[in-house]
Amino acid sequence: MSMLELLHPLLQRLRAPFATRPIERLATAIVSAIEAEYRGIVAYGLARFGKSWAVKYLTGNASWIRGPFFTARLSIPKSHKRTEGAFFSLWLARFSMALPERSTPMERMERLRNYLIAKCDEHGTDLAVIFLDEAQRLFPDDYEHLVSLDNDMTDFGYVLFVVFVVQSDFSGTAMEKIYDGNPPPHVRGRFLTRKHEFGGLNGIDEIDHALGRMDEHTEWPAGSARSYSCHFAPGAFEEGWRFRQHAAQLYQRAVRLRLEHGLSGAWTWPMKSFEVCINFLLTNIAGPRTDFSGFTDEDIDQALQASGFIELERSRGMGLVEE
Repeated sequence: MSMLELLHPLLQRLRAPFATRPIERLATAIVSAIEAEYRGIVAYGLARFGKSWAVKYLTGNASWIRGPFFTARLSIPKSHKRTEGAFFSLWLARFSMALPERSTPMERMERLRNYLIAKCDEHGTDLAVIFLDEAQRLFPDDYEHLVSLDNDMTDFGYVLFVVFVVQSDFSGTAMEKIYDGNPPPHVRGRFLTRKHEFGGLNGIDEIDHALGRMDEHTEWPAGSARSYSCHFAPGAFEEGWRFRQHAAQLYQRAVRLRLEHGLSGAWTWPMKSFEVCINFLLTNIAGPRTDFSGFTDEDIDQALQASGFIELERSRGMGLVEE
């Protein structure tokens, strides 16, 4: 067993995501688009709201679509120009597939098509769901290549569905705004008709749901039936304490902190600072205390500060209270 496997998941550098209401809403939107026989959906949202976190969760869990499917994630690199076959080369590189020194764009597309079909067959399905992260970087020709790949997959009896994950508060060129511009009808109708806005956690109920995942829907070590809350606060957990009891308190302390710094009380909580905040509470406050029985206001204030909560809100330049 590696040293990494000996560490609790919340103590690892790359922590595993857990389901939240925003992730569940995204999953529902994707499934709805697939059932309506579209070939794509645009999932857009502000930076640090947890879009990549959501993609990581959805590509690592198979329960959100009824029946088997193959899924993968690709991140689109920043580029000012792209050669004819580079789009398919990007996919093939992501899937660790070597190419002959000389190959035509058509040969690369065929190789990619065959790979996707083989992966679908391995999973006993005809559906491939591919997440394209940073999709605002796509070029117009990239969409045309997707049309060709989709046509080829359909001819072989398979469905390609693409989730275009877009950062909506970037500052980019017209090329980066094709998803919000005027793409040709065959591109728009196939991939860009359905849109879904990905946001943060809204209010106490959604915070309660997320904290409840720590209480009931997590486990470590595998097979132990020991949740994350139980692991870091075993005595309190045995006495009936649950992390979700602090949902209203956590929300109210965050609102108070926002108002103190001239930010609006109407807001939605980005996953970036929320996840760091609750991780800090469990690992840095509950875990070391043998007499832990619950979080105080001071504990939560400390966790909010450690998460960079206010700094993140200010960095987005939004939510200032009007004079």
